[in-house]
Amino acid sequence: MKKNKFHKIQTVFTYAALFILFTFLFVQIGCKKEEAEYTPAFGITQIDANHVQYTNESTGEYYFMTWDFGNGTTVTTTDKKESFVFYYYEAKDYEVSLRLTNYVGGNKTATKTVTISPAELIESFTAEIDHDDPNYVILTNTSQGTYDSFKWLYLDMEIENEFEYKAFFPFAGEYNIQLVVNKDGADYSTSQQVVIEQDAEGYLPGLVWSDEFNYTGNPNPDKWNMETGGGGWGNNELQYYTEDNAYVDNGVLTITAKEESVGENDYTSSRITTQNKFDFQYGRIEARIKLPYGQGLWPAFWMLGENINTVGWPACGETDIMEMVGGVNSDNTVYCTLHWDNDGEHAEYGKSYTLSSGIFADEFHVFSVTWDESEIIGYVDGNQYFAADITPEQLSEFHQNFFIILNLAVGGNWPGSPDDTTIFPQTMEVDYVRVFQE
Repeated sequence: MKKNKFHKIQTVFTYAALFILFTFLFVQIGCKKEEAEYTPAFGITQIDANHVQYTNESTGEYYFMTWDFGNGTTVTTTDKKESFVFYYYEAKDYEVSLRLTNYVGGNKTATKTVTISPAELIESFTAEIDHDDPNYVILTNTSQGTYDSFKWLYLDMEIENEFEYKAFFPFAGEYNIQLVVNKDGADYSTSQQVVIEQDAEGYLPGLVWSDEFNYTGNPNPDKWNMETGGGGWGNNELQYYTEDNAYVDNGVLTITAKEESVGENDYTSSRITTQNKFDFQYGRIEARIKLPYGQGLWPAFWMLGENINTVGWPACGETDIMEMVGGVNSDNTVYCTLHWDNDGEHAEYGKSYTLSSGIFADEFHVFSVTWDESEIIGYVDGNQYFAADITPEQLSEFHQNFFIILNLAVGGNWPGSPDDTTIFPQTMEVDYVRVFQE
């Protein structure tokens, strides 16, 4: 009897164990989410001899798209309905690709070849007033034929090789805009007149410092310091800053974050400052920047008090003109924040700005603050979203000189670490940095 009872108990436990095992497997199989199907595809329309339109025709579920138009231009966007028109000035074959990335980091690519044939040079452009901001004029090069380079001339500005450019006219009046196209050493030009109806609100006319990045090589050493090293930079960041990850070409400063090991760091990037070379008190500072995207990326355009080496942080004060912490639900949001010392304690105040569609990696945006004795106001593309009263005595940090910083961090306390969805390399592209004072 005891033996039979033992076998019965053993049998019960065996069946129970099998039941638990099969239940676990069933739940695991049933709960496993299959990766959604998606197929990259795009359409091509030849508008004229040199202009080609691209339209996304992909199907399925995916997070974002990366276009490579074969002429050195890449665009990353989440807007599945967005189409693009590009000008190809050289007659040859161009390999164009569209890469889709899904929500778990997988990707697929479609590729096509576009052939541009020689055509007669006809220089032309359009100049349209921006209805959302009537002090800006959108210039688009619509020239046909092949040529070597071109430039826009307006006011005292000279902008090279920007097929679509947003020109700023601060005051009401009639202005001449000229497009100069160069072919085989000869210049060909055409011009148009535009009428600006009103002065720009809050505009400060005096440009006291800028870098337009109209040169080739490392950032201008007369204006910028290259800060190097690892150690977390006070935020447990994961990158090692080098002088090799910041380079100027084609009118743009590009700071590149790479997944590569240096010492104990698994990533590299760059950080540049104007400390001891340029600092200022009050005015307007702005930069036109195209941001990276992805979990763990942390681009910033910011300022620190020039007395930081004497009083330390946060007593020196910090103005974050733009910060973004990348990720699936964060690539469309930036922050403007102030940091200061409040009776020995770190204090901060900030606000966020979220795009109505797309992400900040899709195109360039202008990030700026105006700063006077009373307040600091933050803008994205001229849209105010931040304001801080700096008249209280405990905010004395913001009544002294500040210097400028541009950097692209990887990881850290705020953004967290990159994950399997993060694509490297990532870039932060800066068209210009400008400071204005009365």
